[in-house]
Amino acid sequence: MSMKNVSLLPTEMRNQPAQYNDRYKILLKLHEQLLKCRLKVDPGRLKRMAIELELRVAKSSTTSQSYRFHMSILLRDLIKYKGDFRQIKIAGKPVSSKGNKCRPVTHQAEIKKKDVAMKKLEEMVIDPKILLKHKYIMSRELPDDYTGSSLYASCARCNTKFEKKNIMENTLCKYHPQKKVYNRETKTHVFPCCGESTTSTSFMRLGCEKANHHVFKEDTYQELREISDFLKTTAIEGKKNVLALDCEMAFTSKGFEMVRLTIVDFFSSKTLFDEIVEPFGDVVDLNTLFSGIHVGDMKKAIPYEGIMDRILTSDLINRNSILIGHGLENDLNVMRIIHDRIIDTAILYSDGKYKTSLKNLTFETLSEKIQTGEHDSSQDAIATMNVIKKKIGIAIDRV
Repeated sequence: MSMKNVSLLPTEMRNQPAQYNDRYKILLKLHEQLLKCRLKVDPGRLKRMAIELELRVAKSSTTSQSYRFHMSILLRDLIKYKGDFRQIKIAGKPVSSKGNKCRPVTHQAEIKKKDVAMKKLEEMVIDPKILLKHKYIMSRELPDDYTGSSLYASCARCNTKFEKKNIMENTLCKYHPQKKVYNRETKTHVFPCCGESTTSTSFMRLGCEKANHHVFKEDTYQELREISDFLKTTAIEGKKNVLALDCEMAFTSKGFEMVRLTIVDFFSSKTLFDEIVEPFGDVVDLNTLFSGIHVGDMKKAIPYEGIMDRILTSDLINRNSILIGHGLENDLNVMRIIHDRIIDTAILYSDGKYKTSLKNLTFETLSEKIQTGEHDSSQDAIATMNVIKKKIGIAIDRV
């Protein structure tokens, strides 16, 4: 996205200090104040500065009152110091430690050499011990007391317990398609899909959507391996490469399975692999709202074994590959792959307690909007890759 096309919208947050509409109105005022400072930057950059500053104020505030207070101080100081960010603070913290009127955020020098970029990427590879804490499967060992997976599962949507063998039988499943979020101003959890709160006495609190089947999602190695065992990449020799990948998943009679896989080369930004995948189980729900996969797409699906034969090679995924993704444990689980050279933006940008969604992270770091409709694994893989490029100082449009 070019700078001139940046949309002037607040960055979405899990816990907002004020209503989104109020933040939007204040962002417009902030942008207007920056215009009055007559900073020597292009219009797109000015919008991005306004978005970054508003987000910093929002993150520094716990209530609507503190948000408005911190913003009023910022608006005042922008005029007082004529846009000199060296002298401006947000909630007591300097906006910029290095002098430049035009930049509230300091930026790295652009990296132009591949070997320099590779060194930085190697430093970002996450320790396998940390990956384990984030539910990555790192070995094929079964617990000594494991006797097989349960015959029952809790519905991933409505939490109703049901017998797995009956998954294809019609029933009523009421659920909310979007996860609840906490509103700090009202101190309640709200479902963004319909606006219903968890404290409501309405039947809508149980769900605003209906389905004819319950669905389930397995998470542990012992459960996932019952569909297909995991493949370790340590035995696959190959050249060093950096790949961004993303999967789209659907609910089947055997759980939560991969139905599309996209792999993008980090340095060239070229899509190296993008195919529809045939799941092991019968499709219960293609999850189209989130997967972007329609019934017609499945006609060109390739069996799992054929997919693995094409991607686990010396030229694509091998023991030396660095894999980049957001919440990549979910993707590797449905791919049934064990790999230990991972850069996961969900871990890198987490605040310890919560993980930022890729949608919010992309807007926050790149001022780009993704997932505005059905999800697209190609778009998501590229977005994750660009977040890392921005972090280490590679121009996003370099190929």
